[in-house]
Amino acid sequence: MKRLRLAVTLAVLALAVGGCAQPQETDGKGSDADQTKETLTEGESSIQEETGGSKEEERKGAPGLRELYEDTFPIGVAIPDTVLKNIDKYDEVIVNNFNQITCENETKPDYLLDKAASKADLENTYLHAAVKFDTCAPAIEYALEHNMQLRLHTLVWHSQTPNWFFTEDYTDNGKLVSREVMLARMENYIADVLGYFNENYPGLVYAVDVVNEAFDEGNGDSDGIRMKNNKWYDTVGPDYYYQAFAFARKYAAEDMTLYYNDYGCMYKTDLILKRLEQAKTEGLIDGIGMQAHLSTDDKIQYKFILAMKQFCKAGYAVQVTELDIGVKEDSDSAYMSQARKYKAVFKHMKELKEEGYPINGITIWGLSDNLSWRKEENPLLFDRNLEPKKAYLGALLDESIPNVE
Repeated sequence: MKRLRLAVTLAVLALAVGGCAQPQETDGKGSDADQTKETLTEGESSIQEETGGSKEEERKGAPGLRELYEDTFPIGVAIPDTVLKNIDKYDEVIVNNFNQITCENETKPDYLLDKAASKADLENTYLHAAVKFDTCAPAIEYALEHNMQLRLHTLVWHSQTPNWFFTEDYTDNGKLVSREVMLARMENYIADVLGYFNENYPGLVYAVDVVNEAFDEGNGDSDGIRMKNNKWYDTVGPDYYYQAFAFARKYAAEDMTLYYNDYGCMYKTDLILKRLEQAKTEGLIDGIGMQAHLSTDDKIQYKFILAMKQFCKAGYAVQVTELDIGVKEDSDSAYMSQARKYKAVFKHMKELKEEGYPINGITIWGLSDNLSWRKEENPLLFDRNLEPKKAYLGALLDESIPNVE
């Protein structure tokens, strides 16, 4: 019945916005809200007439993102452990729409590094910190059960990597180790994490965010490499990101693609390309992950997609890895604008893929608005009741959502 409910909701949404033949957004909430109320019974009746109430038609329901883009590129979603612990509530929406998952937190160093085990055996762990994988086990099991793949996010990041990992005695406020020691710890950590998946779950991890957010002119050195609050920079030095790619290539399976992942890529495209040039020349990196934490004010085609094309032309595969598009007000016009922006992202990326550009996937950063790190901006495809929004129709390239740009 959930599939039928989804079909009904989509039909209602399409009816509610179907009158928007021109790319002009409505003013305020009244008219669209009233129209939705008026067409609810009509939409339900229409669906019932078409399905005849048969279970076969109920199962068919409406096509989801996964089906629509199955011949184009993977569609992923970031999910936290809290979703997996209540999976009955979310399962059908996930399975109908996504064929790849990213752990929102559970594969970050904060979760995989084992402080207690490392401190307990410092003689043997000094160069080789202990790791554990209990935090990401539910995600692994879910992916395997539903024939999904996993994006591994992330190995080396200045944030969500514990301070103790960089100290002599594995304490939060200890003395920082030397470059040589930290390089050994970096190599062993990368080897352990990639090795764990290689040996136990071959083929599960298809993409790895090797380095996250290393370039930031406002918080960086003269070359734009992030210095502020960055223990990797403090211990290893400004080439830490290059070293991470060298180790990742050494230990990654052949079917793992290695990504550099960052925010605001359309504003620092040249910086990213310049800083990654050596790693790219040496074959240590495969792609760029564009996070895409956007808003309805952002120019999709003329800035975001242009940056994407620049990365592709430089020889990188590209994925959108953390897509969400925030709205600034709770109004029908704002949500229509959001829907049009989502449509622009999916439409232009699909077109680039069909033109031969190496566009390799889109991941939505969260399942529903109340689960988003930007929840006050309602940035996702499903609302707080897990019902599809106009944004969902935009991602489906539904004709009821006008094109933009």
